Amino acid sequence: MTYRRLALILDDETGQIGELALQLARLGVDALYANDLEESVLLAREEADDVGTVIVPSNRAVEWLPPILKRLALPPAAVVPVGERPEDDVVESLRSQGVRWVLWTPDDSRALRFVVKAAMSETDFTETRVGLRVPSELEASVQRGSLDRPCVIRDLSEGGALVALDPLVPEGGRITLRFEVGDRSLSLRAKVAWSTEYTEPQPHEPEPVMGIRFDHVDTEAQGALLRFLAGELQRFRL
Repeated sequence: MTYRRLALILDDETGQIGELALQLARLGVDALYANDLEESVLLAREEADDVGTVIVPSNRAVEWLPPILKRLALPPAAVVPVGERPEDDVVESLRSQGVRWVLWTPDDSRALRFVVKAAMSETDFTETRVGLRVPSELEASVQRGSLDRPCVIRDLSEGGALVALDPLVPEGGRITLRFEVGDRSLSLRAKVAWSTEYTEPQPHEPEPVMGIRFDHVDTEAQGALLRFLAGELQRFRL
């Protein structure tokens, strides 16, 4: 049985976040679109328990949150306001009602995919990855044997990273990833878990990338890594 999670985009009559449906499709995220609450309820019922998050315009989030929670039976942490950041009192109201994930403009497609996946994880108990994969643009280097090559960390978690490198290290290869977080330089041993060299290219990963899994990380390095990730998460969290 295939298990999937859907994003439900609940828009208003002006279609202010309508482009997100196509954008999410390009990012490899299945999405439904509705421009009124009744339509969204019908779509959610048709998809049974597959709706994992509801994306709403930030300027309608406070108004729509109570009926969404009542009619769609989702926790507030699965509702994601997207758009211009509202006034502080609106943000505080959303926070007090349990909304956790937001995406204020401007931001990029990698951030959109991250926030949607993070909100879905609030209702997905099959997720086994260690920590959230936080979008980043960290300059780094990959050392393998005597070779030391520059790369970019596209996302980072306490358990691993997504690394852009060309050419890629073969799946199963052992590397050392060197990068800086804050004022701390980290040098972490890792194994290549997968790479796009051996899979079909994905719309959301147009460049050569590989997913790596860190070996044992000592307490001091783990602390520095977790502090960095907590800081990066702040722009997406209430």
